[in-house]
Amino acid sequence: MLSVAVAGCGDRTQSAPARTDGALVVVTTAETPPYSYVDAATGEVVGDEIDIVREAAKKIGRRVEIRRLRFEQLLLAVKTGEADMAASGISITGPRMADVDFSVPYAYDGGMFLYRAGERVPTMILAERIRIAVLESTTYDFYLCSHGIDPVRFRSYTDAVEALKSRDVDAVFNDGIVVKVSVAESNGALAASRFETRENFGIAVRKDMPELRDALDQVIRERGGGRDG
Repeated sequence: MLSVAVAGCGDRTQSAPARTDGALVVVTTAETPPYSYVDAATGEVVGDEIDIVREAAKKIGRRVEIRRLRFEQLLLAVKTGEADMAASGISITGPRMADVDFSVPYAYDGGMFLYRAGERVPTMILAERIRIAVLESTTYDFYLCSHGIDPVRFRSYTDAVEALKSRDVDAVFNDGIVVKVSVAESNGALAASRFETRENFGIAVRKDMPELRDALDQVIRERGGGRDG
């Protein structure tokens, strides 16, 4: 059964995982390749963000524990201190920075539509007349809401893509680099629109952990900073 979120454009109810002492806890959806995803061969959560997190933890002499959550749970877990970091293709925005700190951007990307190849290319002009799927509580969800569009919300990007393939929705609005991975893996069945938004992605950090934030910044700069999506 697909995991569909039914909330409207108003406030969302969130929850957080139980806290574990010892390791640095990083929460992620593990559904945003190449940033954070599950390796099909090993079953482990890997990706660019996970590499950054592990390198930063090593610099301050800590180990890392990775937990998977739905996207709408990630920042609350960091804000309440039940996780130390959130890494899942999270856009840096002013409202979010009121609750958590962010590393410097590790990537510069934006939102685009994923749609079925051979069909009309989705645009914001057409968005009111078609069914647009988003991951609940992402900036893409809020972006559509700000334009008067109430999308079909999913708690899993994988479920949103499956809904597109089964024609339950007409497009998925998500990170460009993630959309491009879906296109590459579709054997020609899916296609991507042009960019509709541009955003900076960073790793969210607890506000009382400046040493960790500084270590993340150092690793990101050593790796060349953000990259073009």
